[in-house]
Amino acid sequence: MSANEQADDVAAYAAKVRAQLADLPAIEADVLLEDLEQHLAEVAAEGDGTLVARLGPPEAYAAELRAAYSAGHPPPQTNGAHLVENLRAAFGRLTESNWFQQVLGFLPSLRPAWWVLRAYLAVLILAAAFSPGYDLGPLPSPFSKRGLAQIIATGVAIWLSVRIGRRNRPLPQFAGFLTLSANVLVAFVALLILGNMHSFPSAENLANSAANQSPVASALADGPVTNIYPYSQDGKPLTNVLLFDQDGRPVTVQQGEPETNYPLGEDGKAITNAYPLTQRHANGDPVVAPRVAFPPWPAPSGSPSASASPTVSPSPSPSPTR
Repeated sequence: MSANEQADDVAAYAAKVRAQLADLPAIEADVLLEDLEQHLAEVAAEGDGTLVARLGPPEAYAAELRAAYSAGHPPPQTNGAHLVENLRAAFGRLTESNWFQQVLGFLPSLRPAWWVLRAYLAVLILAAAFSPGYDLGPLPSPFSKRGLAQIIATGVAIWLSVRIGRRNRPLPQFAGFLTLSANVLVAFVALLILGNMHSFPSAENLANSAANQSPVASALADGPVTNIYPYSQDGKPLTNVLLFDQDGRPVTVQQGEPETNYPLGEDGKAITNAYPLTQRHANGDPVVAPRVAFPPWPAPSGSPSASASPTVSPSPSPSPTR
């Protein structure tokens, strides 16, 4: 075969191979077919006969090139698969690290703490369920009946929770799943209750709110003023009435035996001059508004005269508010 015939054979064979690999990306095709013509020319120069007779059909030759390239260069992963693979590798490195194994081995020693916390949270959930409208705090007050009952219930619940936790007999798979689900549910519900729980203002907030406030002087001979109950002219009790003195300072009262629950403003500071104050006695009972007598207001012109006798509000029986 003459040189011209070999060149034509090489060009025709290379063109058919390139046509078979036209679906490849340009970068891969350039790498795969970079020295195709040179290689085919060397093969043709080694002896007589066409390239088809010596190398096989161009389609088969292209398939062999494609298979050889794919074996040495696996197809690139998609972004999602690449991310999953990276996460799997990172998780494998994490679980095989020494510090993770140490933390994993330390977790069983925290079980007693969870048994105690589980009992506290369970009692907190029951207290919130059976005490609607009651101002619950993270720590029950031992000076009230309700708080004392909550403390006793917590002690009993701790004893029962620890006894259940120290059980050595393994649970069946379904029972273990229910136990784990119950623990997660208790923790989740308790977090919701603690997040929505009314917190009493801190000493710092009270100090900041009490700055530049004017306490009311004692108006009664038998003790200081600890609360103020404002009423409208027609005898209706008013709530959240803000009182200020002649200099614009919030008016506060002296603190006595009742425990006062101040509302909090948006800035987190206690509002100590909103009357009447919400107060409770040491035993947990709410302070009840006293019975009051209203003065005889003069009737408007053109209407019947007002009665000269004072009216008495339909409030419940007196309750000491020292």
